[in-house]
Amino acid sequence: MAVENLNEIETSLGLEPGKLSEMIASEDSHTIDLSERIILPKETYEERISNLKKEAATAAIEIAVKEQRNALGLEFQGKTIENLVNAIKTKVESESKIEPEEKFKSLKADFEKLQGNLVEKENEFTIFKINIEKQNSLNEIKNEFTKHIPENTLVSKSTIFVEAKEKGFSFEKEDGKVIIKDSMGNVIKNESTLSPVSVKEWVSEFITPYLPAQTGGSGRKDEPSSGKTGSLEAFLKEAEKQGWNTSQQNEEMAKRIQAGTLKL
Repeated sequence: MAVENLNEIETSLGLEPGKLSEMIASEDSHTIDLSERIILPKETYEERISNLKKEAATAAIEIAVKEQRNALGLEFQGKTIENLVNAIKTKVESESKIEPEEKFKSLKADFEKLQGNLVEKENEFTIFKINIEKQNSLNEIKNEFTKHIPENTLVSKSTIFVEAKEKGFSFEKEDGKVIIKDSMGNVIKNESTLSPVSVKEWVSEFITPYLPAQTGGSGRKDEPSSGKTGSLEAFLKEAEKQGWNTSQQNEEMAKRIQAGTLKL
């Protein structure tokens, strides 16, 4: 059986669309350079990200404590908040005979500044975590969308996903399921059940314009019309005439859509 997600595999390997299929079909030998890529199972990747976050948080605290230790002229081992507080306390007690009140106020101000720095670092890590979660969610939504697209579409699966968003549709995850919203932010529902329409059902209908023409009863393809200027049909006819490959076709399509000279 054919591999259904060649486009995703090509993307993960940094190959142009259609390149892996071309290599497989070729009689020549080909080598894909994986020296700059790390491929991990999702569980291993998530564990790696979790450990990186923990290490980064610990490192940030140690850096902040070290900065305050040097700024206050303190000497102690172990760059922890507890050790810093104890060192400040010891210094205050040792200098209690020399303006203890003013000295304590100064050290207290420095310590409050340290706390502020730590809060700032914590906020930075929170934003980092949110961005990672958003990216993971986006990847899951895109995979759920593209897995229902057949391999014989006229453009790449990624292009169809982008087209859906440019037409005003949005995709969100609720209770572990992907829901689809129209340009007004309304959830698209099945007219019979009034339940949110499934991704498979919606995608199957949305991709109709991107599928090749059906063959006629005689076994030959239906003769295509010339197509209205600026239409997808006319564009595909021009692409065939020009002999564009998939990459060239997608690039030209994106340019024309942006310029408004191609309507899908």
